[in-house]
Amino acid sequence: MFGFRELIQAKSNVHIVARERGKKVPNLCRDSHNVYVNFGRQYLAEVISPSDATFTAHYNDAPVRVVRYIGLGIGGDSQLINIAGTYPTLNAHYPGLQVQDDTVLTTQFLERPVKVTGTAGVGASAGNWLSAVTAPPTFSGSPISKVSFDTLFTNSDVQLSGAYPSVPLSEVGLYLSNAVASRTSEEVYDYGASPYINISTRQQLIAYNTFDTLSKTASIALEIHWEIQF
Repeated sequence: MFGFRELIQAKSNVHIVARERGKKVPNLCRDSHNVYVNFGRQYLAEVISPSDATFTAHYNDAPVRVVRYIGLGIGGDSQLINIAGTYPTLNAHYPGLQVQDDTVLTTQFLERPVKVTGTAGVGASAGNWLSAVTAPPTFSGSPISKVSFDTLFTNSDVQLSGAYPSVPLSEVGLYLSNAVASRTSEEVYDYGASPYINISTRQQLIAYNTFDTLSKTASIALEIHWEIQF
């Protein structure tokens, strides 16, 4: 008797393309691998499994969840900037550590997420912390074996009407459609205790990536392409 086994692997890459007035800025572009964390791996296993003998719904997936968002942060162990010393306002509004790496399966959140749109500051009204991907996504391969989830962070995104002239980005996360994009700062951060994560309401990611610091200013727009290949 012979046994055959094939391991199905999901290879994932993140491509960040920075543009200034439409032109690519090579020194601000990033290409790297990332990790599908435990929550993401559980999701992939459940989404191909039936919930019951009717075979009409995914296991543990009501309402149906799909990939919907990408979020950015200033945490992670690839951060090259002393944020406390260089950006005291950012440090106060987005406190936290810079120790997460993109090899740890137990990672649940961006370490220091930044707001995409809304009003800057602690205690400010709710704003969007996640950017929606283009739907449907981009498929490639013959037969199809790769999908790319794409989003655009515009010139004004993350800067919040000039409150943050430069934001040293260094981490990115991929999220499902049940993540709540609009949150107040206090729903994302626990400002009373390190590591300053409000575990009950901070958005949980399915994949995580860190990259060398990319300083986003109002002159820079970012295209993010999150590829998954089987």
